[in-house]
Amino acid sequence: MKSKIALLAALLAAVFALPSQARAPEQRGWLLLAQSSGQATCELDGRRVPQGATVCQQGQTMRCTARGSWEKSGKPC
Repeated sequence: MKSKIALLAALLAAVFALPSQARAPEQRGWLLLAQSSGQATCELDGRRVPQGATVCQQGQTMRCTARGSWEKSGKPC
């Protein structure tokens, strides 16, 4: 009988020592706020153009990025 109680106590101690998802604090909240919704736009001649739009400026092809800024593609136009 004593061995069964000792075995049960050891099993319970092992279960409580394991990390539990139910007890883990939620850490994802700030990540959701930092994610982009994919609706970024760039300014072009006083108007907003969608991401992925391209334009030729100073002989270089520029593309509107997901961050809402213009990026050189390195290709001449």
